[in-house]
Amino acid sequence: MGRTPLELFTLLDAETSRLGIPLSATVASRYSDGSWALPPARTDSHLALQRYKCGEVYTYLKGPQPLVHWAKLVWFSYGIPRHRFLTWLVLLDRCPTRDRLIRWGLNVAPNCLLYNTGQESRNHLFFECPYCTTIWLWIANRCDLHLSTSWDDTILQLQSLRGNIDSKRLCLLATQATIYWIWSERNTRLHQQVFKLAGIVITAIDRQVRNRLQSFRHANSRASSAMTQLWFLRS
Repeated sequence: MGRTPLELFTLLDAETSRLGIPLSATVASRYSDGSWALPPARTDSHLALQRYKCGEVYTYLKGPQPLVHWAKLVWFSYGIPRHRFLTWLVLLDRCPTRDRLIRWGLNVAPNCLLYNTGQESRNHLFFECPYCTTIWLWIANRCDLHLSTSWDDTILQLQSLRGNIDSKRLCLLATQATIYWIWSERNTRLHQQVFKLAGIVITAIDRQVRNRLQSFRHANSRASSAMTQLWFLRS
């Protein structure tokens, strides 16, 4: 790993005369118009300094972390960024479901917002709730998955997907879209008191999966075509 801008002071302190930058210089003063305002590199350390990656800074600040077993369920090619982020939160059980709000001491009703039966929790929403089960049944059939309303069983099944890479990506893409739209419907009911039938949510998921498959048609026509065919064949 190369040096990060956080090590700028150490580097300047060691080689100020050769860099030609004042010792009192700040990181902000060395960055302008989207690039680092540094003299041409004369040594390997100077060259490394001019390469900046957000991921390296994050690792530098937080330190190395072990790879979680479900990482590939979140970070895969052609996923939708906001779906990835929400899936990550759901896997960590960090979404503000009502069971968590109650544990935080908030005075809220425990009932599920989608079906009004059972206590709302991550595992209830995905996919014990009858409303969500209806949606998940449709997606599971489209992805050739064995239907399970257990969150843990669903994750285990997704980790052991069979078939080629296109089939696996399609399954993960559809699963993440399902998580996203179920959570979106939950929030819409909470904040706007607007209710959609399960069939309308299913239509939204179907449309978004199709749109995503077409969005990378020019970047990877083979993958787009293969995944689109699979999606329509299973309809």
